[in-house]
Amino acid sequence: MELPKYPHCAIICGQTGCGKTEFVLDLLEKEYCHVFKHIVILCPTIQWNKAYKNREWIGDVRKPKTKNLIIVNPIVKEEEKLQELLRMFFKKYATCPTLYIIDDCSATKELTKKKDMLSELAFSGRHAEQSVWVISQRYNSVLKRLKRTNKMVMHVLHKR
Repeated sequence: MELPKYPHCAIICGQTGCGKTEFVLDLLEKEYCHVFKHIVILCPTIQWNKAYKNREWIGDVRKPKTKNLIIVNPIVKEEEKLQELLRMFFKKYATCPTLYIIDDCSATKELTKKKDMLSELAFSGRHAEQSVWVISQRYNSVLKRLKRTNKMVMHVLHKR
């Protein structure tokens, strides 16, 4: 199967513990190794998630990362701060191939509003070389605009 190397949206779904995040990280280490210049990860559980902790290029989330990997805590007291942060990344990395991984938070209140930055990324990010991958347990919890603009839907059934 030929995977898209151009800016796109993807949805990766599956039950808890089936290996969704590991699947995505494997893709980034293999098929997408040189596709994205910057990777922005939004995951509220990243510091406990073994899939991230076991990857040498991510490791301890509290330590500084290489300049092409940014980890963002999507749970903030003020929703506007998250929106501003995403907007800042969007402007800063426009025209640079950038991947936003939204892991375990597609139903988060801050990320499900119609007029939010994630919706804008999904709808027009491809014009600025921005891709969005959403990792979720439930397809129904994914923002409608992401569903309408996605190029790939992957359903992870179980760990290999």
